[in-house]
Amino acid sequence: MTEKKLDVSIHYTMAVCGGILGIYAIYNRMSVFGSAQTANLIELVTDLIGGNVPEMLIRAGALAVYVGAIVLAVFLEKTVRFNLKYLAVVLELAVVAVLGFLPAQMNPIVALYPVFFITAFQWSIFKGAKGYVSSTIFSTNNLKQTVSAFTDYLLSGGEETEARKKKGEKARFFGGTLLSFHLGVAAGYVASVAFGLQSVWLCIVPLSAGLIQLFLQDSLEAGVVAERKGA
Repeated sequence: MTEKKLDVSIHYTMAVCGGILGIYAIYNRMSVFGSAQTANLIELVTDLIGGNVPEMLIRAGALAVYVGAIVLAVFLEKTVRFNLKYLAVVLELAVVAVLGFLPAQMNPIVALYPVFFITAFQWSIFKGAKGYVSSTIFSTNNLKQTVSAFTDYLLSGGEETEARKKKGEKARFFGGTLLSFHLGVAAGYVASVAFGLQSVWLCIVPLSAGLIQLFLQDSLEAGVVAERKGA
């Protein structure tokens, strides 16, 4: 497998993990989507206007955790030299381990603080592949890009030019991300029905696969560098 193919495979693997975390939060924590902030910000505003200070503070805490993860990722990208994808996966393994032990009686937002953190961190580190910017933690833009690229491909019709091939490639890439994410959702749903809060441990499978692929990718890169030096 080439470095580029591995890059895409790693991206898809992390999207599977994103899907599992998404359905874990929605199914097990009162339909709260822990991978995004849109609903949380809406609720924060309504709690502020409605004078529900305790709930507003909980929502503000979730926002702070999410923002803090993004700030940390940007800071590390500018200050360290090692591959932060390894750190993201290791942190995610630790978070997943903890999530399975959090009691069901917890406030659902507070219980998802670790998910807010790790999904924001994952999104900041795993930004896409093949030159495409693509989220591995939610689907809205991936759906838009898939539909728009596929529509553009169909409308371009006629001869299979390089430009048309590029549109098809884009549609396949974003479609593959969508598929991977929702395969994770499907697997996570089955696990949630069977195991409840411990279903989040299913993430260990794609995360372990991601680590292995990162090692393979680094080995391939090292081999290419050594070959060039030898030449």
